[in-house]
Amino acid sequence: MGNSTDDPSEKPPHRVSIGAPFAIGKYEVTADQWNACVAANACPHLSSENNSGKNAPARDISWDDAQLYVKWLTKITGKPYRLPTEAEWEYADRAGTTTQYWWGDQMRKGNANCKGCGDPWHQEGPENVGLFAPNPNGLYDMNGNVWEWVTDCWHSSYKGAPADGRAWDEPNCDMRVIRGGSWREGADYMLTSTRFKYSGSVRQSQDGMRVAKDIK
Repeated sequence: MGNSTDDPSEKPPHRVSIGAPFAIGKYEVTADQWNACVAANACPHLSSENNSGKNAPARDISWDDAQLYVKWLTKITGKPYRLPTEAEWEYADRAGTTTQYWWGDQMRKGNANCKGCGDPWHQEGPENVGLFAPNPNGLYDMNGNVWEWVTDCWHSSYKGAPADGRAWDEPNCDMRVIRGGSWREGADYMLTSTRFKYSGSVRQSQDGMRVAKDIK
């Protein structure tokens, strides 16, 4: 996990052993899926200009909003849904690879919805989920389309990070980790190790989510 690039937040590269089995969404949560939670009065309405297509990724979602969604999904399914931890997310994205991107060390067209990374691409918003190639784990849009919230609190480096894949949290945490880049960024943001942060209460038009759940 991590990278020895010039970004100090991705250092040090370190070995993580995922401590428990988990499942992760094949796709990002779509606007249609989010609206089912809205209809149940369990999630806030999304801004219509950012969520016009049913199969486009739900976006303009804060970390706090994402918690409401997984709480509702857990309630209606009886299964323990949650956001993935940061280590789980990177494990799922890497899919056993050690290269900069899951497909290699150079950007290749057709693997991620990002700026200058090939068609389809539209400046005004992300594409529907599942239009680009899946990674070796069969997961779509892990890089590009929309940033994806993970459980963890933001730390400015990996010094002291858990080695078993669990979430690295803090009491009264405000800044949360977001992964994967979006359609607005270029190839440099599509690296498997790229990480960023936002306040957990902030909604941004390029921020969405993917669900995970424990397997017992």
